[in-house]
Amino acid sequence: MVCRASGLDDRSLESGANWSAPAIAYGQYFGWFNEDEWNEPSAPITREFAAQLLVNAFFPEAVGTSEAIHFQDENDITSSRLPYVQAAVKLGLISGYADGTFLPKSGLTRAAAAALLSRSLLQEELVSGPKIQIPVLMYHDVSYLGHGYSKTPELFKKQMQELKDAGFHTVFFSEIINYVEQGTPLPSKPIVISIDDGYHSNYTYIYPILQELGMKAEISLIGDAIQYADWGMSWDEVREMAKSGLLSFQAHTKSLHSDHTAQGGRLGVLKIASESWSHYVRTLGNDTKAILDLIEKEVGVRPQVFTYPRGKFNAMSEAVTSRLGCKVSLTTKDGIAQVRQGDPSSLRLMDRIGMDFRNGSVVSVLKQFGYQA
Repeated sequence: MVCRASGLDDRSLESGANWSAPAIAYGQYFGWFNEDEWNEPSAPITREFAAQLLVNAFFPEAVGTSEAIHFQDENDITSSRLPYVQAAVKLGLISGYADGTFLPKSGLTRAAAAALLSRSLLQEELVSGPKIQIPVLMYHDVSYLGHGYSKTPELFKKQMQELKDAGFHTVFFSEIINYVEQGTPLPSKPIVISIDDGYHSNYTYIYPILQELGMKAEISLIGDAIQYADWGMSWDEVREMAKSGLLSFQAHTKSLHSDHTAQGGRLGVLKIASESWSHYVRTLGNDTKAILDLIEKEVGVRPQVFTYPRGKFNAMSEAVTSRLGCKVSLTTKDGIAQVRQGDPSSLRLMDRIGMDFRNGSVVSVLKQFGYQA
């Protein structure tokens, strides 16, 4: 219940006797409880453990800031859980009984669990506006190599010039986030230029074109490719582009971009069939942290966007990347993205239009997918 309320819809991940494994792995990874505290998943949980779980999941910042509590059986509360009980009481999630006791070791009934979860989720109702269309155009390599994901600089420039002449304004995802969360106005006809992987040609060809036209773009970086792959940019080039104010850099995994399914391995960020949920969540979480930390260290700004390799995702990857601070996630599904002011969920799994194989009029492509100015 707590995992689902916090963003992990685990119902599509497991069934049968192993149904709870994804949720347990998720909670353990994010420190809601220790592994030795959950060695019997079928056992009832206590009131003090419920307080710890809910506070860790929803209000971790409240720990250590609450006043003392006064229950007749306060000494029965496990010392390590006392700060969580204090926080839960202050937040109004849980209270004592009429006789002044807390009964920390008592089991939690289903009714009490539902009530506690409901209280945890109480929040000011968000006012949502209408959906607006924001096309996200996906590119990879812009060069003269001639492979499948390569577009010549002349074609790229022609498409960018067409957008500019048609009155489109390129925006960063940070501007879209501010629109959704705070209502900050966007320019007319907003559009995102989204570039994957971090090819050196992004610096050689795309950067000068954007400078010439005064347009912005987002580049999603594969951490292991930058400075190490023969086709990747260097961090010096990334920093120069970031300082220009025309490019922003986002996460495309550090080491999980490849397809190893032919060898029985992983496809992007997906789980290997034989892999335990705890190992999978740890692998995914650690890799996501690594690329977010790396880009922040090199560029000075922490990414808020996670771009799925090959567009592959699952409910766990959505929950983990969101929990780690990625407010936006991107797929490779062709379509016009739509966001709604006051609805953060509209920033998840945003559609993009793949432009690598589309060399004609970009405005015609937008109309083909139902864009309405």
